[in-house]
Amino acid sequence: MPSFDSRNVAVLVGNGLSIAFNPDLNLRAITAEMMDRIQSATDEGNDVVAAMREIAQRALPQGVNSEDDFEMLVGAFGAETRTLSYLDQLAALTEPKKKKLRKAIKRVAAFAERVRDTGLSHVLEVIFERSVSNHEDARNLHAFVEAVTTTFDGKVVFANLNYDTLLLAALLHVCQSDVTDMGHGFRKVRVTTRTGEETEVPALRATASDFPVGRRVQLIHLHGSVTFWSNAPKTIFAKLDRAFLESHDQWNSVREQKTNIRPVVVLANQKDKSAHVEEHPFKLAYEMFVTGLQNADHWLVVGYSFKDDPVNAKLREEFAEREEKPKVLVVTFGDQPSRKEVARAFGWGKEDGSSKSWLTINRDGANGIQNTDDWSDFIA
Repeated sequence: MPSFDSRNVAVLVGNGLSIAFNPDLNLRAITAEMMDRIQSATDEGNDVVAAMREIAQRALPQGVNSEDDFEMLVGAFGAETRTLSYLDQLAALTEPKKKKLRKAIKRVAAFAERVRDTGLSHVLEVIFERSVSNHEDARNLHAFVEAVTTTFDGKVVFANLNYDTLLLAALLHVCQSDVTDMGHGFRKVRVTTRTGEETEVPALRATASDFPVGRRVQLIHLHGSVTFWSNAPKTIFAKLDRAFLESHDQWNSVREQKTNIRPVVVLANQKDKSAHVEEHPFKLAYEMFVTGLQNADHWLVVGYSFKDDPVNAKLREEFAEREEKPKVLVVTFGDQPSRKEVARAFGWGKEDGSSKSWLTINRDGANGIQNTDDWSDFIA
């Protein structure tokens, strides 16, 4: 059990937080919009468009019916690429002299990559366009962020599972001089824009030592962000701000293959997520998340469904190490997930007795949580 000189908190944020402060980021609505854009796409080339539509139709043959359909759709775009990568590795081992076979696999894999990038560009473009709040919602989000960052005067680590920029904007508004994210403060990388020009943009941090010690508030994107980009060989990792994405029409740049970078995010089904998060920059994000959990005796979970296996694994591992359990407040909206499901995600079973000694669940949503009795009990 670590020694706490200050009040530290680890905050895990899921899609429920984004929805609470911008209903347009509801996953069902996003998925429906994505399907509409995929079906009406005309600008990427006939073969790519046809393949993209076929994948979407195969993933959701009955259309959009639930929030779970988002993961089904985005996971489908990456599945073929990963399969072809395994085929290439297998061919190299079993038929190393058959150059034509290897060449054919690589050609198909390159096409699959383009289909993937095109599909995901539509996914992230929708999220990017909706990553804004009206004045009232933004003010409420700022109030929540201010409550968290002022109540806890030690290290505050936000581990964000969302791809949107709502939380980033709120943190910059509330505590800009005290916050750091995964974008490097001074190291730059060069990327190609739609016009063919090269320009310098901030790099993503490469190691934990890249994070400045003096900034007590950290924002970690566990599964990436609309602002995270890399080149195909994964030798360049960049952070592109909203102004860059808008001014360079970056989403169309991807679809038209007029940029050397593409989004780097974990948009995958549950089966593939565990492999994705072992890659950079997600591996670093999970490392920082675990450090945040280890150094805090208060864990705040907001708008998370407890359905991500890699995330649950880290929660369980650190929770199991604690002789004295952390104080946990889970903020959700409605009846799901149940107390049993939440406790089980932390590795707490029936044989361990009641979870009420360490776990509080508030089911009224994130908006205004700082004004509730559950919050007062959590921070006491």
